[in-house]
Amino acid sequence: MTDPYITAYIHDLRANGRHSGTTLDTYTDLLARLDRNLPYGLCDANADELRAVIYTDGRKPGTRALYRAAVSGFFRWGCSEERPEADRFDFDPSRYLPRVDVPRRAARPVTHDQLRDILRRGRDPFRLWYLLAAGEGLRCIEISRLDRQHITAEDTWIRGKGDRERIVPTPAAVWAAVRDLPDGPVARHPDGTGRANRRQVRERANYHLQRTLQHRGVTMHRLRHWYGTHVHRAADGDIRVAQELLGHSSPSTTQIYVDTTGPLKRAAVDNLPLPLD
Repeated sequence: MTDPYITAYIHDLRANGRHSGTTLDTYTDLLARLDRNLPYGLCDANADELRAVIYTDGRKPGTRALYRAAVSGFFRWGCSEERPEADRFDFDPSRYLPRVDVPRRAARPVTHDQLRDILRRGRDPFRLWYLLAAGEGLRCIEISRLDRQHITAEDTWIRGKGDRERIVPTPAAVWAAVRDLPDGPVARHPDGTGRANRRQVRERANYHLQRTLQHRGVTMHRLRHWYGTHVHRAADGDIRVAQELLGHSSPSTTQIYVDTTGPLKRAAVDNLPLPLD
C-alpha cells in the first residue's frame, strides 16, 4: 500500500500539471519502492539511509539522478511553508544527497539512407508513425494522442508531455499520408478498435523497425533525433526554432537532439529532405 504522503504528493503534482503522466507513474513507483526498502520508511529516512539505497554500485548515473530528483521533490513538497494547513515534515534529508553528474548524451539520428529505406518498405500504420516522428518530431505519446482532425495541410496540433500543446507546420508528405484517413486516432489499438497507448505505439513501431525491416538499433526516438538535426540545420543553426518544433522546455535538452552546430518554422519544415522516392 502506498504511503498517504506519497499519494498526496503525486496528486499535487498531477493537479498542477508539473509532469507528464508517465513521469508521475515513474515517481510513484520509485518513491513507493524506497518506502518499502528503507528501514523506517521514506518519510522517516535520514540522509545516510537515502544515500545507501540510491547510490548503489552498478546503478547508472541517469537512474541515480532520477531517484534523487524524485526524492528531493518529495521532501521539498513535504517541508514547504506553502502548505500551512497540512502536516509538514520537520527535516529535509535530501539536501545532503550529492549531485549526480550525468554524461551528456549525443544525438543519434538515423542516417538518410536508413530513413529512405524505412519509408520505402515500412507498412502502415507504422509508415505513418515513422513519418510523424521524422517529419514532425512527434514522440510516441504524441502519436498516440493524435487524431486525424488535428492535422491540416498547413499545421498539426500536438498535445505533448505534461499536456503541453504546440503547433508545427505539416510537411507535404505527412499531409499526403493522412488527408484521406477518417477522423479519429491515427494510432489505433492492435485489434483496430480504440486508441493505442504510448507503449503500444513504441513497442509495435520499434518491433517493425528492428525485426521486420531489419534496422537493428533503430528506434522511434532516433527518427525524432533526425527531425531535430535537420530542422536545426534548415533554420541556420537557430536552436530556438528547433526547441519550439520539438516541444522542449529548455534549449539544453534540444542540444541533445541536434547532430550539428548551425527563417522561420515554415521554411525549416518545408526544407526537410524526407526521402520518399
